[in-house]
Formats: sequence, C-alpha cells, structure tokens
Amino acid sequence: MISAQVEPMDGAFPQKCHRGHPAGILTATMSLAFLAATVWLVPRAPAQAKDVAPQAATKPAAGTPLSKPAASRAAVSASPSAQAPAATAGDKAAPPAGPQAQPQNPHQWRDNRLIDFFCTLGVLLVLYPIARFLLKQWLLRREKLLGALDGDAIVYYYQQFRAGSPVVRQHPPIERKKLVDHRVFPKEVSDAYMESFRKDFSRWYGRKYYIAPVAMLALLSAVSGWWADEILRAWASNGIGPGTSLRALVASGLAGAFVWVISDELDRLRKRDFTTSDVYYYDFRILLAIPFAWALSASSIDGKLLGVPTVIPLAYFLGSFPTKTLFTIARRIGSQQLKLGDDQVNGTLELEKLQSIGKTNAERFNDEGITTITALAYVDPIDLTIRTNFDFSYVVDCVSQALAWIYFGKNEKYDDLLGLSLRGSQEVYSVIQNAGDASNAEKKARAQQTILDAAADLKIPPNAFRSSLDQIAEDPYTKFLVNVWCCLADVGHRPTTKAVSPDTR
Repeated sequence: MISAQVEPMDGAFPQKCHRGHPAGILTATMSLAFLAATVWLVPRAPAQAKDVAPQAATKPAAGTPLSKPAASRAAVSASPSAQAPAATAGDKAAPPAGPQAQPQNPHQWRDNRLIDFFCTLGVLLVLYPIARFLLKQWLLRREKLLGALDGDAIVYYYQQFRAGSPVVRQHPPIERKKLVDHRVFPKEVSDAYMESFRKDFSRWYGRKYYIAPVAMLALLSAVSGWWADEILRAWASNGIGPGTSLRALVASGLAGAFVWVISDELDRLRKRDFTTSDVYYYDFRILLAIPFAWALSASSIDGKLLGVPTVIPLAYFLGSFPTKTLFTIARRIGSQQLKLGDDQVNGTLELEKLQSIGKTNAERFNDEGITTITALAYVDPIDLTIRTNFDFSYVVDCVSQALAWIYFGKNEKYDDLLGLSLRGSQEVYSVIQNAGDASNAEKKARAQQTILDAAADLKIPPNAFRSSLDQIAEDPYTKFLVNVWCCLADVGHRPTTKAVSPDTR
C-alpha cells in the first residue's frame, strides 16, 4: 500500500495512519473497492440459450419434398463457401456463420466494467503520490528549511547571496558588539528578513511551478488511460488478444513507461523527494515510450532485424530502466547501426572525492550544474537544496567540506585531516577559535597540538598550514555556514558551539 511506504513525518504520524489519517482511509477504500469489484466482476457460467427451438422449427421435416427453388437454396447453403456469407454494407460487425465462428462473450458488460476500473485506478495511482507530496510533504520541507534559517542565519544569507534585495536596504544589518540572546542582530531585524524570505520563497520556489508539469502528466495519463480502455475492450470482445500488431507494440511501450513512472513516484514519495524537473521527466518518459518502441522494432542486432513481435515484450520490460539508461541503450544501438564508436564515459566524478558524496549524489549535483568541488564550495546552499531536494543540513555539510578541500584537497595526505577534526570549514573554524581562546588553557593547548599534528601529516610548514586554516576560518562563506549550523542545532539537528560573535572575527 502507498501509505506503508511513507516515512513518518513526526512522532504522531504512525498513530494517525491507523486512526483516521486521510492516506490510510484512501488506501483502505481503494483496497476494498478493488476486492469488491474483483468478486462482483468474476465471470459466471453462461446461461443456456433459449432461442434454439424457433431456429430448429424452421427446418423442414425429414422426407418432405422440397420445391426447386428451395432445393437450390439448400444446396447453396450446404456448400463450404456458403458457410460464411459476405457481410452487407450495413452489417459492419456481423460474426461469421458456421462451426468456426467466434462465440460472443457472454460477460462483455462485466469485462468492460473491470477494464474501466483498472484503467481509472492506474490513472489515479499516477497522480496520487504527487498530490500527496504537494499537500503534505512539501509544506513539511518548507517549514524545516525556514526553521533552519531562523535568527542570524537568514540575515547572513541575504548578505551573502541576496545583497540586492529590498529588505537589505530597508533594514541594514548592523551587528551588535555583544551577543544578546545568542543573537548578533536585533530580533526585529531578523524577523523582517524572515518575513521577506517567506515571500521570496513562494516567488522563487512556490508550488505554482508544479502546475504546468502536473497538468501535462494528468492529461497524458488520462488520454493514455482512455486509449488503453478502448483497446482492452476490443481485445476482450474478440477473444483473440493483442496479437503482434503495431497497436500491441504501442500499448506495451506505454505500459512499460507507466510502470517506471509509478515505481519512481512511490520511491520518491517515501523519500519526500519530488522536484518540478522530476515531473517534467515523467511527461517526457511517457512521450518517449512510443517512438522508442517503434525505433527499437526497426533496429537490427548482429544483422538480424528485431521486428514488432520480438520488441512487444521488450518494450514493456524496458520500463524497469530509468530514462537515462534508455538513452544509453538508444545511443549504443545507434552507434552500432551507424558504425560509430561509443562515446560513453565511465569514470569517477570529482565530487566523489568528498567524504559525504557518493556516486548517486554526485550525479544529482552534476545534473544541477555543480560539476566541480570549487563550484560546490561557493554555491547558494538554499537554492541547491530546493533544486536537488536534499536535506538542507546535508547540503551545508557538503559545502563545508568543499571549502576545506579547495586548500588541501590536492595533498595526497588529505584524508588524514578527517581523523584530526578538520574535515570541513566548520571544524577548521572551531579549531582556530579554540586555539585562540585564552580563557581555557586546556582547550587552547589541545587545538594548537592538533594544528601541529595536521601540518606534520600533510608535510606542510606549521606557519604556512596555520595561515591556510586562518584563510578558511575567515572566509565569509565559512561564517555563514557556522551560523546556519548553530540554527540547525537550535531546532534539534545536532549539538553545536556558540554562534559567531563579532568579537571573534
């Protein structure tokens, strides 16, 4: 069931799911409707025909002499060629007569209702995950992001990434010399910036941008569902099945595309991960299914034409592959047909050098134009969070690591820094602050020793290494990340140290 794959949004969600939660009610209703329809629409034994006697009564009795015209008609009707009389112009769908005639389906009405039910359910299953995300989970992600930027972090964000916004001119961010309630800026200033960000968020990333792709997906699903309903009715009525026609190829390709779309939607619903680009890709995938299936049927492998009968099952099975994999298959088949080399590049992306980024996430960043670690270090983390749908704290950590990698990533001993609490710019800032903290001699000595050990491991002169650490700690992006991380800790993400004070800059 769909609701079983959704991650809990808060501590009370599992109870709500069993005590009248809309998702649970909808899922239970759909399950009961499916069960009831299956039981009600199961074909039963056909009733005996009652119109046999009148037909038999028209036959002449045995031994009765026939007139000449009647004898002629009887001879013609007895001939094999007369077993299937030609249809007249007004008889469009007259079934052939004789022993080889196809019997009419006595359960046609019930079969049609069952086909209608499954096609309608399929269309609803395409639209339900996106609708649930927009109505519930999208709001959850937005509130989580707003909570992470509460306080000084939102002011630093506008200073760093939106310096030309009207709110910066209306409320100049003047820092206080001393922290008040762990704040560098007055509360009324940060509140004004937060109110501006709420409006800007709706303008930049609001749900209105989902209207166009979701509308196109609904239209494609409805048209495909209607066409599938008509085709399935025709196949059910003639009792022959799809055969090996082009219509069967189209139906197989569309079915495979919708299988992948629904599977990907359910997976993203569980992860709370829907972007407008994802929905556009669903539209593109459905439109791609038919021409891809036709092109595949006209292709040849090892000099042998695949043909429609072979490709009909392949078009459906390819539905289990992502869209990028289909392009890889198409590119390789095209290369073979045109005698070209395969230009597919298989290698490690630069972003995979960071500790927290694997291949899948590196490809996700790459799709958004972030192909190098330097680009990641100075990207707008909020914009990147919205575009990738990654968790905001994860994006902040990746940017923090990228800032430190710029200075030491080329060193072959860079991985040794991970074990010395110097994996990112935030950790570097903390060590530098502790090394200059005269109020705590033990913490100061430990931080200074850490700096010396790290310089020895990297084989860098201590003074040069300390200068690099100072550069990282004084970077405006580092200060922004430190303040954001403090706000993340305030809303319960993880422990942290004090916010950045003007006296420590």
